[in-house]
Amino acid sequence: MLRVRCLLLPILWLTFPCWADALKPENVPEPLKPWIDWVLLDDTELGCPFLYNSFEQKRCAWPSRLDLAISGTEGRFTIAWKVYRKSWVGLPGSTKQWPLNVTVNGKPAIVTEKEGRPAVFLEAGIYDLIGNFAWDKLPDNLTIPKDTGLIDLKVNGKQIERPNIKQGQLWLARVDDSPVKPDERNSLELQVFRQIIDEIPMQALTRLDLNVSGEQREVKLAYPMPEGFIPLRIDSALPARLEPDGQLLVQVRPGRWQ
Repeated sequence: MLRVRCLLLPILWLTFPCWADALKPENVPEPLKPWIDWVLLDDTELGCPFLYNSFEQKRCAWPSRLDLAISGTEGRFTIAWKVYRKSWVGLPGSTKQWPLNVTVNGKPAIVTEKEGRPAVFLEAGIYDLIGNFAWDKLPDNLTIPKDTGLIDLKVNGKQIERPNIKQGQLWLARVDDSPVKPDERNSLELQVFRQIIDEIPMQALTRLDLNVSGEQREVKLAYPMPEGFIPLRIDSALPARLEPDGQLLVQVRPGRWQ
């Protein structure tokens, strides 16, 4: 069920600057084509989507659903990654809870410590990473990769409907395993507020208020920016990114979010 209510603040109708699209490689003049690779050599983030901070700060790898099955002595995880350009991708765990027997698309992988966390280096592509944990007792929390929003968690065989995620940590102690009520499943209420700032260049500030219930899931919000505007910044408590076609992809979970 999706309910949408929109409120547009008063605006001034003005022209705003237009920017030319980037030149596609096939449209580059023939004498210059041999130089394409040299010109783009240092652009290691070309074609990568951006999220959160600014257009200049891009993410070349995007995690999808993380599946975790954990008990008092061991754990098993599966996490999917979409990699746009060769990148380091994170795994659940830390130096104290190191993942074991990690495979990438069914093949053994080399796990390296990167910024204090376990990581694997991957070329562009879509991957399923699988691994295990071993411990003496159930830990209080488990570090998860940045931008992970969709989690399927089982503790001692019991499905945890609403995993507790705080500051990159999945909390396992005193988990809330209350079931989701049938009337709360997959409901999304969206309010859109937009302010047009009369400056040069003209700016548009859009606020999306989401009231989410039901399962954790990915949703696409079509065209959050007015046509002709260039996105500069996203601030979101939920993992979110702008797709190449201009839609906003958000990993939502129950609660109220902006």
